[in-house]
Order: sequence, then structure tokens, then C-alpha cells
Amino acid sequence: RAHERRGVSVRCGVGVAGILATDGRVSAVGLADGGEVAADLVVVGIGAIPNVEIAEAAGLRCDNGIVVDAFGRTDDPRVFAAGDCVSHRHPFAGRPLRLESVQNAVDQGRGVAATLVGRETPYRTVPWFWSDQYDLKLQMVGLRDGCDTTVPRGDLEDGKFSLFHYREDMLRCVESVNRPADHMRGRKLLAAGVSPTPAQAADPAFNLASLP
Repeated sequence: RAHERRGVSVRCGVGVAGILATDGRVSAVGLADGGEVAADLVVVGIGAIPNVEIAEAAGLRCDNGIVVDAFGRTDDPRVFAAGDCVSHRHPFAGRPLRLESVQNAVDQGRGVAATLVGRETPYRTVPWFWSDQYDLKLQMVGLRDGCDTTVPRGDLEDGKFSLFHYREDMLRCVESVNRPADHMRGRKLLAAGVSPTPAQAADPAFNLASLP
């Protein structure tokens, strides 16, 4: 599904096959389904490779990052780690996950600090991210991988909208552009395991705050 706004195209759930160029300049993005999205600027986010050499040399288990438990503890109970370099079994994802996010690093760091002073605090925060780009406030909560349904909420033409992503009719992710109230409500819903139906999320008249 493609969403258009001020010349910006958002295509959900389709892989990228390649970047197309004309006369040495980007002209479009080729999609795995055979379609194309016209573009004169493409941002490619490839993530980062964690520096685990010291951890490996110390004999710590590493698998796409330094493996830790919910408290940031490595296989050596005297060594803790937090942030972009660690992999842990995230309760929301239900699988090992390494998050490259400032908020994740802050939350994990706080949990490690609390554990070190005797107040064991497991990391259970639903992943959330944000970025302010000029007049755009971009916010995301949850994880979109594996989602099979996306519904928009808000006004795409006005540049104030959210995309609610579902997996088997369960809300798994909310991506918002200039809709901070949707983001905050999404954080509360996902943390509580409460899911509006896709029809409710798409209905601007439905009050998401009315859900328990």
C-alpha cells in the first residue's frame, strides 16, 4: 500500500529490489513486486554492526551483539552491558533482538544501574523511537515485522497521520507523523496488550482513549 503526501511516498510491506537511475541521478526505487516508486532522493538505513571484539576476547557469548538477560547481565554475572551493542530476548518481540535506539540504551542503562545497586529491574519497555525533521515529528512504537494489515488514521494530505500496523488483527506497531497523541496512546495500548480493531483505528471519530 502506498501513501502519498507532499511528494513523499510511503510503501508498506514491500521489499526493495533496487534503486533506478537516469543520467546518473536517482529516478525511482524498484520494488520486489515489480512496481516502482518515483524518487529524486533515497535514504538507505542499513543499521550498524556491533563492536563485540572485546566481549568475544573476554569469553562472553555474542550473537548479533553481546547476549544479555532481562537485567543486562552477560554470561559472566560480573559483567553487564546495555545499548546498541547488546542482544536480548525482548518480551514484546518474543525473540532475541538488538535495538539501535537512544531510548533503548537509556532504558536498559537505567535497568542495569538499578540491578547493580540491588533493585533488580527487568527491561520490558515496548520499543519506541522518534526523530524531528524540520516541520515533521516522526514517532514509532512497537515492531512492524510480520505485520499483514496497515490502516491509516488522520489526514495524509495535511501531513498529520498515523499508520496502525497489525499482525493477525492484533496491533503491533504505530508510526506517526505530527500525531503525538496517537503515539502516546499507541505506547499505552501496546504496553497493556490492548488492541483496537483495524476499523476502530481507521475511524477518526473513534476515541482510542476509551479503550481500557
